[in-house]
Amino acid sequence: FYSPTYNNKLHDSIYPQKLTWWVMWSLVVTVWAGTFQYGYSLGSAHLKTINYNIFNPQKSMSFLHATTIIGSILFIISKAINSFEVIIAGRLIFGMPISCFYPGLLPMYVVEVSPRHLRGVFGSLISLFIAVGIFVANTLGLKQVLGNSNLWPLFLSLTCVPSIVFLLLCYFMPRSPRYLFIHFGNAERTERLLKKLRDTNDVSDEINDLKQELIEMNRTPPVSIWQVLSSAQLRRQLTAALVLTSAQQLTGMNGVQIYLNRLYQLSGIEEHIIPYCSIATSGMLVVATISVTFIADKKGRRFYFILGFVIESVSLLVLCITALNQHRAQWIPYIAIMCALCFIIGFAIGPGPITLTCIAESFPQRSRSPALTIASFSLWFSFTLIVVVWSYIQEAIGGYAYLVFSFLALLAALYVYFSVPETKNRSFIEIERSYQQ
Repeated sequence: FYSPTYNNKLHDSIYPQKLTWWVMWSLVVTVWAGTFQYGYSLGSAHLKTINYNIFNPQKSMSFLHATTIIGSILFIISKAINSFEVIIAGRLIFGMPISCFYPGLLPMYVVEVSPRHLRGVFGSLISLFIAVGIFVANTLGLKQVLGNSNLWPLFLSLTCVPSIVFLLLCYFMPRSPRYLFIHFGNAERTERLLKKLRDTNDVSDEINDLKQELIEMNRTPPVSIWQVLSSAQLRRQLTAALVLTSAQQLTGMNGVQIYLNRLYQLSGIEEHIIPYCSIATSGMLVVATISVTFIADKKGRRFYFILGFVIESVSLLVLCITALNQHRAQWIPYIAIMCALCFIIGFAIGPGPITLTCIAESFPQRSRSPALTIASFSLWFSFTLIVVVWSYIQEAIGGYAYLVFSFLALLAALYVYFSVPETKNRSFIEIERSYQQ
């Protein structure tokens, strides 16, 4: 659609490289705008001019979901008005709430609402539904369904469906007990809410934790993004947040997914079968994430982080070997496919579902919003970087590109082992103190 539209409107040929940079530029702008939208509207919530009644999590998420509907409308009209610029504008508008909602608001809200012993489970549900979304998108993207020249605008516009469902149901969402207690000081209402959420009349431990956290907050005022960046007290948490979000993307997850179809081709799988292989791969990601969801709080965050990164590292190392020797035997591409699938399982075990939950748990209330803003920027910047440079790295050094990412995954596992404390079944104050030891 980009190329013929460009040719018809401007009477010029759009070369593949030019087209690539059009698309990449729209992606970069989307990521940049989305991340800083969250940074300046919610991450700077310490300013007295911000009204917490307006910028509470539910209203903020509702506003962001409403924005995605505008982007979906632009998607569906782009073909009717014959304008690829409208798609880029839709990407921009749609990317802003996604950049805010997924790495920022959503994990913060989930962590604050979930009971302590189930934070890992509820945090993993975020990645589970993302995996389900990928599976549904791959299925609907088949040419026999919506992935054809006539129905692709409808396919893109379906992105508004989850947002509409959210807007219909958000009225029934509970408020964050921590937000209600710390920002409004309403202990009685907080206690009633906790009793309802926990289905028990004994919530004294959580109330005491909230009181202790409020005392700690009163000693130091809320901080801004710059104060988080320059704070010696939060330096270990911030370093962990930057390393974990960067490692989640820079270990090559998107690169492996993007070029998995190429591996299928090298294996001799017929072209019309490859889309079904992609569906099967995304289905396997769903199954792996479901498995992690049920065991997320069994061993603790550190165990699954380390296990996931080690599986990624080994898989990428073997993938490098197979990529360099793929033409020597017909069975080698099949080994490469198995390695790629093992890599995806490693991602689903640790870095995928646990990263944002662990980061949200690691910061106290006064700095959680700006810290997640920084983590959001790190995640989306790393995502953009790997999407843009992956093909150039692979073109320059071939199969050795996987070796680079294998080394990065190993470094991430070592960093978690030596520098990231366990957050399982700990209060926010206990987690904060463990970083200071």
